[in-house]
Order: sequence, then C-alpha cells, then structure tokens
Amino acid sequence: MTDLKFAWRQVTKYPGFTAVVVLTLALGIGLNTAVFSAVEALVLRPLQGVRAPEELVQIYRTYPGGQDYGSSSPPHFLDVRARTDDVFSGASAWAFADANITANGEPQRIFGQVVSADFFTVMGVTPAQGRFFVPAEDEGRGAHPVLVLSDQGWKGSFGGDPNIVGKQVLVNGLNYDVIGIAPPEFVGPMAMVAPAFWVPLMQLDQIQPAPFSRLDMRGNNFMNVVARLKPGVTEEQALARLKAVNTELEGEFPDQYRRTSMNLVSQTEAGFHPTMRDAQVGMSAAVMAVVALLLLIACVNVANLFLARARDRAREMAIRLSLGAKRGALLRQLLVESLLYAAIAGGAGVLLAVWIIGLANGVEVPMDITFRPGLQLNPAVLGFTLGVTLLTGVLFGLVPAIQATRPSLIPALKGEAPAGGSRSRLMKSLIVAQMTASIVLLVCSGLFLTNLRAAASVDKGFVADGLVIAEFDPALQGYNRARTIDFYDRLTQRLSANPQVAAVGLVTDVPLGFSSSDRYVEIPGYVPGENEGMSIYYSSVRNGYFAAMGIPMLQGREFEAQDDSAAVPRIVVNQRFAERFWPDQEAVGRTVRTGGRDFTVIGVVPTGKYRRLGEDPTAHMWFEQRQQYRSGMNIVVRTTGDASALMGLLRQEVRAMDVNLPVANLRTMDSHLGIALLPARITGIALGVFGVLGLLLASVGMYGVMSYSVSQRTREIGIRMAIGAAGRDVIGLLMRQGLTLVVVGVGLGLVGAFAASRLLQAVLYGDGGLDLTTFTLVPLVLVAVSALATWLPARRATAVDPAITLRAD
Repeated sequence: MTDLKFAWRQVTKYPGFTAVVVLTLALGIGLNTAVFSAVEALVLRPLQGVRAPEELVQIYRTYPGGQDYGSSSPPHFLDVRARTDDVFSGASAWAFADANITANGEPQRIFGQVVSADFFTVMGVTPAQGRFFVPAEDEGRGAHPVLVLSDQGWKGSFGGDPNIVGKQVLVNGLNYDVIGIAPPEFVGPMAMVAPAFWVPLMQLDQIQPAPFSRLDMRGNNFMNVVARLKPGVTEEQALARLKAVNTELEGEFPDQYRRTSMNLVSQTEAGFHPTMRDAQVGMSAAVMAVVALLLLIACVNVANLFLARARDRAREMAIRLSLGAKRGALLRQLLVESLLYAAIAGGAGVLLAVWIIGLANGVEVPMDITFRPGLQLNPAVLGFTLGVTLLTGVLFGLVPAIQATRPSLIPALKGEAPAGGSRSRLMKSLIVAQMTASIVLLVCSGLFLTNLRAAASVDKGFVADGLVIAEFDPALQGYNRARTIDFYDRLTQRLSANPQVAAVGLVTDVPLGFSSSDRYVEIPGYVPGENEGMSIYYSSVRNGYFAAMGIPMLQGREFEAQDDSAAVPRIVVNQRFAERFWPDQEAVGRTVRTGGRDFTVIGVVPTGKYRRLGEDPTAHMWFEQRQQYRSGMNIVVRTTGDASALMGLLRQEVRAMDVNLPVANLRTMDSHLGIALLPARITGIALGVFGVLGLLLASVGMYGVMSYSVSQRTREIGIRMAIGAAGRDVIGLLMRQGLTLVVVGVGLGLVGAFAASRLLQAVLYGDGGLDLTTFTLVPLVLVAVSALATWLPARRATAVDPAITLRAD
C-alpha cells in the first residue's frame, strides 16, 4: 500500500509526463481491445442463447474433389436422424427462406428459416414468449401454418407488439399463427445473421412454392443439419456412425450415394461456416499481430521516456541506496509506478474500445437481412484487456526500473551525468527495436491497403458499373409457373422500353452473393478421376442476362427468346468448364448430362468470380430459366446513366404491375459487391489507420530520444561550436548518428516484413503479399520522418549561443 501511495504521488506530480504516457499506451491498449472483441465474436465466442454449445455438431455430406461441407436434402436428413439416435440425442435441419409478409399494412420481404420441429429442442432454447414447435407440427404437409418470431423480427416488422403471440399474420398470402417469440440472444446456428422467423419444415412448400415438392427430392440438397451428441459419445464415434449410415444408404440408393460420405464438425469449430473458418482465423491472427506491433511501439516509446526520466531521478535513487534501501524494494516500487500508469492507460483504452465497438456494431450490409456483429466488452474481452494492461506495465517499466536502481553512486550523489554509456546503449537498442517494429507494422498495413485495391480491381468476369439489381419471387404471391414467366416477360419489356435502360437480364444467383447452387453432371466420353468432384455450380438465367452483365461470348451464342420450355435443352458454360472437359476442342455442340436430361452447349463465356473474390478459376454453367424453372429471380438492369437513379424507376414499374409484390434487395451492383469487399475494406481501412498511428508513434519516439540525447550532449555541442565547428556540421553529426540507428532498424524491419508478407499470403489477393511499391515507399517515408524528428532537436541545440551551452552543466 505504501508503494501504491508513493506511485500515485509520482503520477500526479508530473501531469504532462503522465498525460503523454497514458495517451500513448491507451491508444495501443484500446485498439487491441477493440480488435480482440471482433476476434472473440467471430472466432472464439460459443454460440449464444443455446444450452451446452460444446455438445452441438454440424453434419455435412462430402463429395469427391475436396467438397467436404455439402448440404442435405429433407429425405437424407430424415434418414440420418432416424438411424443415429444411438449417438445423437437429437438432430435438426434448417435452411434460410425468404417470404412475403404484410405488416403494418405494407408488403415486405423478410428472411427466416425453415426448420424441423425439434430445432429449438436440439438447440436447447427456451421461448421468451409463447411456445416453440411440437412434434406434431412436423407431420402433415402444410397442415400447421404456425411460426415463431425472432426478437429482431418481432421488433422490426411488428413494432414489438406485446400481444403478437396468438395473432395471425399474412405470409405469402396465407394466414400463419404466431405461437412464440425467441429470446433476444438467440439467432440460430449461424452467428451474426439473425432470421426474422422460423416455420416448421412441413410448411416448406408454402414458404418456398415450386412446381415440385422439395420435401420429396433426395438429390435436392439445400438444408443444414445440426445435432446434439449424447452424453459420453465422442465426435469420433458419431462420425463413424454417420459413415456407416452413408454405407447403408448407398446400398438403398446407389445413384444418389455413390462416391459420397459424411462429415462432422463441432459447432464451436465451425464458426460462421466451416468453409470460411481458415480465412477467419488467418485474418484475425494477422490483424491481432498488427495491433500487437502497434502496442509494442507504444511500449518502446514509453520505455524511452522512463529511461530519460531515470536520469532526473538518479540522485534520488543514489540517496535511498546510500541510506540502506534494498535494491529489490526500489525495483518493486518503480514497477508499481509502471503498473499504475498502465492501469490508468488501460481504463482510458477501454473507453476508446467502447467507442470503436459502437462504430463496428453499426456496420450494415447491403441486404434485406439483419446483420448483428455482436461485439461487446464481455468478461473474456475485459480479461484480455487486463492481461494486456499488466503485460504493458511490465514491458515498458521493467528495463527502465532495472537501469534506475543501478546508478553510479558518486556521480549521482553529486548530480552529475553518469560516465558509463549503458543507458545510452539501451536507448539506442530500443530505437532499433522501434524502427524494426514500425517497418513491419507499416509494411503490413500497406499490404492490406494494396490488398483492398487489388480486391476492388480483380477481374470479376462482368462489368459492375451502371448495374441495378432487385430480387423478386412472384410464386410467394401465389403466381403459378405460367403467370410467373409472363410477369418476367412483361417486366423485361417495360424496362427495356425506357431510354435510360441499355439491357435487362434475370438470374437466380447474383455473382459474389451469399447464395449458390450446384448439381452433379456427366460428360459423355469423360471419365472422372478417382477423387474428382463432378458437382458444378450453376445459375438459371433469362435471355439478355449476359448482355446486361457485360459478359462477352467467346464461342457460340447466348440464350434467345426461342430457347423456351418447348425447345431442345440448352446450356452455356464458362471457359474453365470447357477447358476441363474438352481441352483443345470445340465446346459448342457438346452434351452435358444432368438431372436426367441432356443439354447442348450453345455458348462459352470467360471464367469469372462466382462465390468469392479470391476463388480459383471454377467451372460454372447457366441454364435458361424457362427450361430449368425457378420462380425466385434477380433482375439485372444496365443503364446508360446513373445506376442509383434507376432504382426508383424499377420500383415504380413493379408496383404498376402488382402493388402487393415486394421489391427485395434493391441495390446497385457496386453496393452488392460491397458484401464481397467488406472484409478486405474493413481490414484495409483499419490497418491503414493503424499504420498511420504507428508512424506517428515512431516519429514522436524518435523525437523524444533525440531530444534527450542532445540534452545530454549540450556541453559537447558548445565546445565543438566554440572551437569553430559550423552549426550544419554539428547537425550533420547528430543526424548521422541518429539515422544510423534508423537504417539498422529499417534493415531488420524489412527482413521481418518480408517474412510477414509470406505468412499473409493466405489472406491477401494477388501474388501473396509481396508488393515492391510498399516495400520501397514505407522505408523511405519512415527514414524521412525520422530525419525530421532528428533534425528538429539538433537544430534547436545549435541555435543556442555556445557560451550558454558551455555553462549548461
């Protein structure tokens, strides 16, 4: 307690010094806390609002070619659930679904989930109001029109009506009874994406109308499966049982299960989705390493400040040692002072983190879906902050404390500067370390900014400028197939007649969005390799799509009006598809067999990006929507003018055709691409800011050290100038000595930065992170800033009359 009181007096005795130390450290601690809160929410946090999340696992189908996380069909799920009750206490299926609802007198498109009736039981959730589904509501197709609202759906669409449970709401033109409301913290198996509602699986045909019932189609894989392990059952035992079940199903349905298997991933490890897990962990580690470097630079700066102040306290330490004080006691006292500074900085850093977290939680994605980052200062984040604060206090305080408690007693008691140069050597070493860390930080920040530019300019296979997109599903309003096709025909004609419109197209899955579909193909004469996957991603489109997207035809032609349901089945493929199955041959006229039908290739287009900006060239195919029918489509409209100005026209035309049909996800293509660019944009901007802050800290630290160094050489400078040395020569001497340290640090930093760039290649676009502009420009900027920080104190020292400097000591 005595040490703490003495430390508090030291902290309050020098408010200017305290302010500089606290602000420097608070910046590093606050940024580390904010970034860790994002990592905790994205990678480390268990699923919220569920019982014992560590018991939950996700079940996937696997296919040759490295497809380890395939979805399931309803028949497949029902078979798996029925045959695995020896290892799972329950298994449930779920899938995203959109629906039209009428709330507050206005038609809306909302996103929810179709789930098996035992979904909430498997997840271990208790309703906030009302009840959840019962087993009987998983029986009888369309027999139980009930729904459960999420907290977000209840408040967002129904204004938090306290009497909503028991009422009926209009969904896709049908009355549904609201039976319950989920607790606020529960969003389902996919964290950060909050559905508005849940309906039983047996309502699938009503929520997602189609010409056929997807409940019957074993090959229509669109559902995710989550299960809860029985007590005492391990993941390995459960996986072995799943593989045995797959073997049983292969014997019963050889066409659907040939060359397939099943996979299992714990819910904790799966995170947002297993396919994204490695990227999430890699990006999180990279960002945490960068902010850790920033904190290290801050600690080095503060350590140099404490070393400089140790000179002023040398006499105090010498007197106390002469009077019998133990060196250990003095060391403990100085460490308590350092930890007190760190504690104050930690409190300020938490306030900074609260502000940053508030900004991050306000991020919105350009989609009609609730995105909840959920960043928070929970016990795990606060525990991390406490650990960082304590480590910071030791990092910047230990070495200066050791130096301060080893003074040269006689010179120190006389108030003279010590004759030895150990402190000077230590400060020089810290300068080299600071420059090394600064180079690594700045280069990594520059690489991420370059990565953002590369992500924005990567060849996506289409022209994004001037495009407007909107989503419709007339079937949700009761339209049959003929009426749906007629609606799209008339909408296309109305829009094409407008002079602002250059081209109009329709597509099921917009490239680089959240949705994608794949199906198994057979190529006559092509024998796949043992582990070669034959499931190819596809989209259904209408004639005019490729022209609207600005996608050129390399061979053949695109779909035309005559390619309707009565015509010979036709298909367009991309260049990667053609090169894979017909290398060095003409693709047009070839046959692709899928879904029990033969399709003739009529055109080949360049290979683009379909699911992720960083994906390798991937085979893709397109069907004509009238031949491969889907009711839900995205309209793509190209304008010759401002794309955003066309959005009002599109909404107006739809309302003129059907006032009750909602226009969903109306956006420009640039806004849509913001989804794909969001990780790179957030990371690039954040690390760009970190890099600027690191440069600022490095320059301030360099200036502080040089000021201290010059103050120690005041008498020497006076003597040099008194015997005739020119001021510029003295300045040159001081700058050469200072910049030598900078150059050494820069050299070591470039080696570290090169190694870091190699490690970052998994999360960067392009050539793995090596960017010559960044590696050249960053060192030059740092040297220039360091030169200025060195010149200023040297210039100030040589501007003083030598007679004054000779009397300085």
